[in-house]
Amino acid sequence: MKIEKLIKLIKATTKPTRTTPAGSTLYDWFYPDERYVVDFADDFKPDWQQFDTDQDASYFGVWFNPVLLVQLSYAEGDWMLLDCRDVEHYNAEVQAACDFYDAGRIAKAVNSAGSVTISQDRENFFITDPADTTNKVQAEASLVWNTLLGA
Repeated sequence: MKIEKLIKLIKATTKPTRTTPAGSTLYDWFYPDERYVVDFADDFKPDWQQFDTDQDASYFGVWFNPVLLVQLSYAEGDWMLLDCRDVEHYNAEVQAACDFYDAGRIAKAVNSAGSVTISQDRENFFITDPADTTNKVQAEASLVWNTLLGA
Protein backbone atom coordinates (compact mmCIF):
# COMPACT_ATOMS: atom_id res chain seq x y z
CA MET A 1 0.00 0.00 0.00
CA LYS A 2 1.06 3.59 -0.52
CA ILE A 3 0.64 6.35 2.05
CA GLU A 4 -0.52 8.54 -0.83
CA LYS A 5 -3.50 6.17 -1.31
CA LEU A 6 -4.23 6.15 2.43
CA ILE A 7 -4.32 9.96 2.58
CA LYS A 8 -6.51 10.12 -0.51
CA LEU A 9 -8.94 7.64 1.11
CA ILE A 10 -9.05 9.63 4.35
CA LYS A 11 -9.73 12.92 2.58
CA ALA A 12 -12.22 11.41 0.12
CA THR A 13 -14.31 9.55 2.70
CA THR A 14 -14.33 12.02 5.59
CA LYS A 15 -14.98 15.67 6.15
CA PRO A 16 -12.68 17.76 8.32
CA THR A 17 -13.84 17.16 11.88
CA ARG A 18 -12.27 20.14 13.60
CA THR A 19 -9.40 22.59 13.72
CA THR A 20 -6.53 22.04 16.15
CA PRO A 21 -5.40 24.75 18.58
CA ALA A 22 -2.46 25.32 16.22
CA GLY A 23 -4.90 26.00 13.35
CA SER A 24 -4.53 22.82 11.29
CA THR A 25 -7.42 20.92 9.73
CA LEU A 26 -8.08 17.53 11.29
CA TYR A 27 -9.55 14.50 9.51
CA ASP A 28 -10.57 11.37 11.48
CA TRP A 29 -11.02 7.98 9.84
CA PHE A 30 -11.48 4.46 11.16
CA TYR A 31 -9.84 1.51 9.44
CA PRO A 32 -8.61 -1.44 11.52
CA ASP A 33 -5.09 -2.33 10.50
CA GLU A 34 -1.68 -1.74 12.04
CA ARG A 35 0.96 0.97 11.90
CA TYR A 36 3.16 -1.08 9.58
CA VAL A 37 0.92 -0.06 6.68
CA VAL A 38 2.78 3.26 6.91
CA ASP A 39 6.20 2.06 8.07
CA PHE A 40 6.56 -0.34 5.15
CA ALA A 41 4.64 1.64 2.54
CA ASP A 42 6.18 1.82 -0.92
CA ASP A 43 6.35 5.62 -0.74
CA PHE A 44 7.49 6.03 2.92
CA LYS A 45 10.96 7.35 2.01
CA PRO A 46 12.25 10.01 1.59
CA ASP A 47 9.60 12.44 2.80
CA TRP A 48 7.89 10.66 5.70
CA GLN A 49 9.51 10.70 9.13
CA GLN A 50 8.51 8.43 12.01
CA PHE A 51 8.01 10.42 15.22
CA ASP A 52 9.21 8.11 17.99
CA THR A 53 7.15 8.08 21.19
CA ASP A 54 7.08 6.03 24.36
CA GLN A 55 3.78 4.55 23.15
CA ASP A 56 4.97 3.09 19.82
CA ALA A 57 3.58 -0.37 19.12
CA SER A 58 1.94 -2.27 16.28
CA TYR A 59 -1.30 -0.48 17.19
CA PHE A 60 0.14 3.05 17.55
CA GLY A 61 2.34 5.41 15.52
CA VAL A 62 2.92 9.04 14.52
CA TRP A 63 4.54 10.34 11.32
CA PHE A 64 5.28 13.76 9.81
CA ASN A 65 5.82 14.83 6.22
CA PRO A 66 7.51 18.25 5.83
CA VAL A 67 6.91 18.30 2.07
CA LEU A 68 3.15 17.78 2.31
CA LEU A 69 2.96 19.64 5.66
CA VAL A 70 0.95 16.87 7.31
CA GLN A 71 0.98 14.71 10.42
CA LEU A 72 -0.49 11.22 10.29
CA SER A 73 -1.19 9.15 13.38
CA TYR A 74 -2.69 5.74 14.05
CA ALA A 75 -4.10 4.29 17.28
CA GLU A 76 -6.00 1.00 17.33
CA GLY A 77 -7.82 1.56 14.03
CA ASP A 78 -8.27 5.31 14.37
CA TRP A 79 -6.37 7.32 11.77
CA MET A 80 -5.89 11.06 12.20
CA LEU A 81 -4.59 13.34 9.49
CA LEU A 82 -3.55 16.89 10.36
CA ASP A 83 -3.36 19.08 7.26
CA CYS A 84 -1.23 22.15 8.03
CA ARG A 85 -1.77 25.18 5.82
CA ASP A 86 1.78 26.52 6.06
CA VAL A 87 5.19 26.02 7.66
CA GLU A 88 4.23 27.98 10.77
CA HIS A 89 1.26 25.69 11.44
CA TYR A 90 3.34 22.60 10.63
CA ASN A 91 6.00 23.63 13.16
CA ALA A 92 3.27 24.33 15.74
CA GLU A 93 1.96 20.77 15.27
CA VAL A 94 5.49 19.37 15.62
CA GLN A 95 5.88 21.35 18.85
CA ALA A 96 2.50 20.12 20.12
CA ALA A 97 3.59 16.52 19.47
CA CYS A 98 6.92 17.14 21.24
CA ASP A 99 5.03 18.55 24.24
CA PHE A 100 2.46 15.74 24.32
CA TYR A 101 4.50 12.57 23.67
CA ASP A 102 7.37 11.37 25.81
CA ALA A 103 10.44 10.48 23.79
CA GLY A 104 10.75 6.97 22.48
CA ARG A 105 13.98 5.02 22.39
CA ILE A 106 15.79 4.29 19.20
CA ALA A 107 18.15 1.97 21.03
CA LYS A 108 19.36 1.08 24.50
CA ALA A 109 22.76 -0.47 25.03
CA VAL A 110 24.05 -1.99 28.25
CA ASN A 111 27.66 -2.82 28.96
CA SER A 112 29.89 -3.10 32.04
CA ALA A 113 30.15 0.71 32.26
CA GLY A 114 26.38 1.16 32.41
CA SER A 115 23.66 1.86 29.91
CA VAL A 116 23.20 4.34 27.10
CA THR A 117 19.83 5.28 25.65
CA ILE A 118 19.64 6.83 22.20
CA SER A 119 16.57 8.96 21.53
CA GLN A 120 15.39 10.68 18.39
CA ASP A 121 16.46 14.32 17.86
CA ARG A 122 13.07 15.95 17.49
CA GLU A 123 14.61 19.21 16.32
CA ASN A 124 15.00 17.51 12.95
CA PHE A 125 11.23 17.57 12.49
CA PHE A 126 11.01 21.36 12.46
CA ILE A 127 11.32 23.36 9.25
CA THR A 128 13.90 25.87 10.44
CA ASP A 129 14.29 28.21 7.49
CA PRO A 130 10.87 29.05 6.03
CA ALA A 131 12.37 31.68 3.74
CA ASP A 132 14.39 28.96 2.09
CA THR A 133 11.77 26.19 2.05
CA THR A 134 8.28 27.68 2.09
CA ASN A 135 7.93 28.19 -1.67
CA LYS A 136 9.47 24.81 -2.48
CA VAL A 137 7.44 23.01 0.18
CA GLN A 138 4.16 24.65 -0.79
CA ALA A 139 4.77 24.19 -4.51
CA GLU A 140 5.51 20.49 -4.00
CA ALA A 141 2.58 20.07 -1.62
CA SER A 142 0.22 21.83 -4.01
CA LEU A 143 1.37 19.64 -6.86
CA VAL A 144 0.97 16.45 -4.82
CA TRP A 145 -2.45 17.43 -3.44
CA ASN A 146 -3.69 18.47 -6.88
CA THR A 147 -2.50 15.15 -8.26
CA LEU A 148 -4.14 13.22 -5.41
CA LEU A 149 -7.39 15.08 -5.79
CA GLY A 150 -7.32 14.87 -9.57
CA ALA A 151 -7.35 18.66 -9.99
